Amino acid sequence: MAQFSVLALVGAIALFLFGMELLRGGLCRLSQKRLQPLLMQATKSIWQSVLLGAAVTAFIQSSSAVTIIIVGLVAGRVIALEQAAGLIAGANLGTCTTAFLVHFGLCTEEPALFQGIHPVLLLCVLLPLLLYRRCPPLLSVCAGLVALLAGMARMQDALAPLTGTPQLAALLSTWDSPISGLLAGTAVTAILQSSSACIAMLQTLSGSGMLSIGCVLPVILGQNIGTCVTALLAAVHAGREARQAAWLHLLFNLLGAVVVLPMRQVCCLLFPYVMAQPADSLTIAWLHLLCNLAAVAVFVPLYSHRWKRKGSRQSRSQINSI
Repeated sequence: MAQFSVLALVGAIALFLFGMELLRGGLCRLSQKRLQPLLMQATKSIWQSVLLGAAVTAFIQSSSAVTIIIVGLVAGRVIALEQAAGLIAGANLGTCTTAFLVHFGLCTEEPALFQGIHPVLLLCVLLPLLLYRRCPPLLSVCAGLVALLAGMARMQDALAPLTGTPQLAALLSTWDSPISGLLAGTAVTAILQSSSACIAMLQTLSGSGMLSIGCVLPVILGQNIGTCVTALLAAVHAGREARQAAWLHLLFNLLGAVVVLPMRQVCCLLFPYVMAQPADSLTIAWLHLLCNLAAVAVFVPLYSHRWKRKGSRQSRSQINSI
C-alpha cells in the first residue's frame, strides 16, 4: 500500500509538471514576439524593473523560464546586470501567483471532475499533437490547465491515506528546526526543478492540519533557494555576466532566508500560539508572497544604491573623457 501511494504521488507530480510545461510553453508561444523585447525595455528605475519582471512572470507562470531568459539577455549584453537585478526580484514576486492558483484549484469543486481516468485519456489522445512543434498555443494552454488540475486531484488522492498517520507525523517532525526545513525545501525543489510543484505538494499536505505556520516558513524559503539551480545550470557556459546574473538570483533568495528566519524566531518567542496555528493552502500562498516581499524590501534598496553609485562613476568618467 505504501509503495502504491508513493508511485501514485510520483505520477501525480509528473502530471502536474507536464501541465506546468504545457502551460508555460503555450503562454510563451503566445507572447514570444513580445516577451524578450518587453524584458529588454527594463527602465532605469529598478522598481519599475521589479514590476515588469513580476508582471511577465505572473503571465508566464514560470520564474525559472523568465530567469533563464534574463540570464540569456545578460550573456548577450542586451541588458545590464543592474537591470537584471530588478527583473530577477520581480520574477520571484510574480511566481507567487502560482500558489494562489493552486489554492483556488484545491478549494473549488473542479478538481473532483479531474479525478477520473477521462482527463488522462484525453491528454493521451492529444499527446502527439501537443508534442508537435507547431501545436496551437491555445490548445497547449488548455491542455496544461487540464493536466494541472488532474495532477492536483491525484496529489490529494495519493496523500490522503497518509493524513494522520505516524509516518507523516515523523516526516513533519524533521522540519521542526529552521535549518532542516530549509534544507528539505531546497533539496526537493532542486530535484524536481520546480518550486511550483513543491508549493502545490505543501498546500496539499496542509489539508492534514499537521503543518504549522512556523514549520512551513523555512520550507518555503528553502524552495525559493532550490529553484535557483535551474538558472545556475543554464549559466555554466554562458559567460561571466550570465553567471553573475544567476548568482544574483541565488543571492536574492539567500537574502530572503537571512531576513525572514530571524523574524520567524522572534515571532515564535513573542507569538507562539500564532506560529503553532495550522497553515492551510491560502496561508501558505500568503506566506510565500510575504517571504518574497521581505526579500525585495531588503534587496532592491541595497542594489539600487550600488546602481546609483555605478551610474555616478560612469557620469564622472564621461566628464573626464570630455
